[in-house]
Amino acid sequence: MENRIILCGALLALSLGACQVEEDEEFIVAAEVPGSADELTPITIGHIDSLESEILGESRDLWIYIPESSKLPENVDVTYPVVYLLDGSAHFHSVSGMLHFLGSRGGNTEVPEMVVVAIPNTDRMRDLTPTNAEGADTSGGGKEFLSFIETELVPYIEETYPVTTYRTFIGHSLGGLTVIDALFTMPELFQNYVAIDPSLWWDEQVLLKRSEAMLNELNLNGKSLFVGVANTMRGRTTYDVVREDVDPSTMHIRSILEFVQLAETDTDNGLSFGWEYYGGDSHGSVPLVTEYDAFRFTFFWHSLIGLSDKLTLDATTSGKQLLGLVGRHYDTVFSKLGTRVLPPEGYINFHAQGFLDASRTDAALAFLNLNLQNYPQSASVHDALGDYFLDQESTDDALQHFNRAVELGAGEETQEKISALLTDD
Repeated sequence: MENRIILCGALLALSLGACQVEEDEEFIVAAEVPGSADELTPITIGHIDSLESEILGESRDLWIYIPESSKLPENVDVTYPVVYLLDGSAHFHSVSGMLHFLGSRGGNTEVPEMVVVAIPNTDRMRDLTPTNAEGADTSGGGKEFLSFIETELVPYIEETYPVTTYRTFIGHSLGGLTVIDALFTMPELFQNYVAIDPSLWWDEQVLLKRSEAMLNELNLNGKSLFVGVANTMRGRTTYDVVREDVDPSTMHIRSILEFVQLAETDTDNGLSFGWEYYGGDSHGSVPLVTEYDAFRFTFFWHSLIGLSDKLTLDATTSGKQLLGLVGRHYDTVFSKLGTRVLPPEGYINFHAQGFLDASRTDAALAFLNLNLQNYPQSASVHDALGDYFLDQESTDDALQHFNRAVELGAGEETQEKISALLTDD
C-alpha cells in the first residue's frame, strides 16, 4: 500500500512536526467526533500516487488534490485545470486549501476549481538546477527533470485524472528558478508560471544572463508569469538601494530585481507579467502570500464582478438580462480555460436569495431555474426552489421541490418544512 500521512490534532494542518506516518493512500486530517472524546474520524484532503520515471530512473511520489465537487453525480464528466507544484510536500496543504477556499468555499469564484499535482523531492539539487555548478556535485539535472514533467508526468495526469490541458506551474527558490527555466525552454507546456523568490543567483546568474535575449525572442502570447520577491536585504531599507549594492549577501534579491526589470521593460513578447515585493516576508514565509496574489493576478477574469450591484430594490435589470450577463461572463471563462465551467451552485443560490430579499422575484426565479438546469440532482437546489415558492405562497410547488430535495438526501430541516406545510393544511 502507498503512504498515508495522518495529521493528529486541531492545528496539525499547519505543523507537520507532530505527524504520524502509516501505510495507505490518503492524506487524512484527524478530527474529533462530536460527542466523543475518544474517537477520531478522518477528513480526506488528497492522496498519494506514484509514477515510475524512465527519464529519472526512479519512482516519483505525487500528492494529488481533487476538488470535492468532482464527487457529485452531475459532475461525472467535469474536468479541471491543473496546478503542478514543486517542493510538493512543503506547499501541498497551503495551495490545496487556498484553491478550495478561493474556488468553491461559500460560493467563491475568485479562481477556478483546480486539481493540484504536488511533486515531492528526491534529489532537489539535481532536479531544480539547470546547470552543474562548482561545488554542487549532483546539480544540473533540470533539463531531465523538465523532460520528465513534459513527457511522462503531464501525459500520465491527463490520462488518469479529470483534468484539462490548462496548466499552472509553481515553484519556490530553486523551484522558482526551474519555473523560469521552463518558461524559456517549454513555454507551450503551461499557461501560467509562478516563480516565488527564484534563485536566479544560481551558477553565477547563468539563467538571468539569458533572460534578456529570451524575453526578446520568445512569443509568449497567452502566457502569464508572476514573481514574488521576499525581503532578503539583511537590514537594508529599500530594494531601490539594494539594486546598486555589490555585496555577495544581496545577490539573491538583486538577481530577482534585475529580472523583473527586464520582464517589465520587454512588453512586445505578449507575456502577462506581474510581480510583488513583500517587505515583511522572509525567503521562508513568502510562498503563502505570493501564491495568493499569484492566483488573484492570474485569474483576475474568473470572478463575476458587479452582480451584487443588482441586488437592490431600485435595480431595473430584468431576470433575463441578468442571465445574459452571467452567460457572457462564463463564455469569457470558457475562452480562457478552453473548457465549459458552470456557474457554481452556491454562488447562484446566494444571489437568488439576495434578489428574493430585494423583492426581485423574476430575477430570483431566473437564477434558481438556472441552477435547476445545471444541477438537477442537487438537494440544495430543490430546497432553495421550495423556499422561493413558499415565499410566493405557492404551497403545491413548494412541497414538490421540498419532497424532491428529501429524495436527493436533504436533511431534517427540509423535512421540517414539509411537516409544517402539511400541518398548516
